Amino acid sequence: MKKKLLSLLIAGTMVLSPVSVFADEKDDRIAELEAQVADLQKQLEDALAKIPASTSQSEYKIGETWIVEGQWKVTVDSVEETSDRNEYSEKQPAAVYVLTYTYENLGYQDDYSDGLFISLDDGIVDSAGKMGYSYPGDITMFPQETPISASCQAQVCIGVDNPGNFKINYNNYDGNSQKQSAVFNIEL
Repeated sequence: MKKKLLSLLIAGTMVLSPVSVFADEKDDRIAELEAQVADLQKQLEDALAKIPASTSQSEYKIGETWIVEGQWKVTVDSVEETSDRNEYSEKQPAAVYVLTYTYENLGYQDDYSDGLFISLDDGIVDSAGKMGYSYPGDITMFPQETPISASCQAQVCIGVDNPGNFKINYNNYDGNSQKQSAVFNIEL
């Protein structure tokens, strides 16, 4: 993108600036054009520095909404600790949380699914920096493939070895194959 923009700026400068056919004027004009190109390149670098990178991570708390324009929005609605444990699970978490969240499809589509599907039970980092995990708990709302202009409220059950605040590092590719990332800071 940077190269395209720079090429367009250079081409525009050359089209708008007539080049003399006389040899001595030609050398002066080339030097002037080179100075203009250097100035335009500096302006381009300054402008690009002000644009946030598309892969930058944003952080959100409970109740705050992460919006990827034209793709989706996600809000962690609530988090509740539960004393329920699954007797058939080999995992022995120190704490189990039921996280309720809502996501809406603002325009996401791809060739492989019938809609947007977001599950926040991966990328969990507990209060001591140890990875958490999906836990087979008692939830009533499951994530579903959601078509454009529809929303889904879902739950995930999360187990951690160190109780307290935790983070969910979520990554997903949008419908344009661009990686989008967000961190949900869950403060209990």
